Amino acid sequence: MKKIITLITTAFFACTLLSASERLFSFSAGLSSGVPIYGANSVISTGSEIEKGNRIILGSTVSANLNPIRQVSFYVGNDTLWDFTWNASEKSSKVHLSFPLGIKIYPGLGGLNFGLAYTLGLRFDNIKTDSAGDYNDSTPWGNGFKFQVEYNFAHEGSSRYLPSIGGYWNLMPRGNSSYDNLIVLYVAANF
Repeated sequence: MKKIITLITTAFFACTLLSASERLFSFSAGLSSGVPIYGANSVISTGSEIEKGNRIILGSTVSANLNPIRQVSFYVGNDTLWDFTWNASEKSSKVHLSFPLGIKIYPGLGGLNFGLAYTLGLRFDNIKTDSAGDYNDSTPWGNGFKFQVEYNFAHEGSSRYLPSIGGYWNLMPRGNSSYDNLIVLYVAANF
């Protein structure tokens, strides 16, 4: 058994050293924005009921990548999206927090890749409106999934520090037989 494990480990590292254009381990971090689509029973306030409200949706994305071969990258990370709507007397703040674990496949079209990830996450609500009153709570943890399309300029580029641009759809269960759909665009730095 030890010989088989040694052989597999040696083959893995030999393939990695011979075929990876990127480093074996890489990291990326970036800013995002998007559109959260809340399920019917997911949230007590979407913020749309706030009259003459201002709205901002900002987020971040961070990932650690394992690049064993040029065509495949495994990653683990954190995605955060903050949806804030307010006026002079009311506010609706929702923070979506998720932890994806996934794979990216490069089909050979430069840095274009397609990703699929399992996500574990929850949402924190801090709401004060005339219709909903004061509400501070979090949703239960949910197990969802994430589909991603990205172009990583560092994958085929002359520098490993070139950025990535992409988008993803994250489907997250929030309890009460309801789901949040997060459609997000992002720009990330690679290092």
